[in-house]
Amino acid sequence: MQAGPGPLAPPQPPPGYKPPVSRPYNPWAIVSVCFGASTIIGSWCFGGLIAVITGHVARHQIKQTGEAGATLALVGLIAGYAAIAFTLLFILVYLAFFVFVFTFAATHPGPSPNPSAGP
Repeated sequence: MQAGPGPLAPPQPPPGYKPPVSRPYNPWAIVSVCFGASTIIGSWCFGGLIAVITGHVARHQIKQTGEAGATLALVGLIAGYAAIAFTLLFILVYLAFFVFVFTFAATHPGPSPNPSAGP
């Protein structure tokens, strides 16, 4: 009897091949982009502030450690700064509206009843 080939060995990668190394995402970058996205559903300036702070922390850590997530941190920063700007713009327009209304009311008195006109 002739011995057949042994159990099949798994195919070997070609020499010099390295599988791509997956870098972990920086958790602060994920927090930044999440809070940046939360500004759309109503966290406005609060979410924007957290997105900006965590985005800057993430970018600093990514530069030091080489982790992935630089784009996430940048998106969080942009969304956070935009949310803060829109919040301040909204407050400015809100105040300008009331200044306009009170100025208009003070300079344009309404008609008052004439006491000399009788029935």
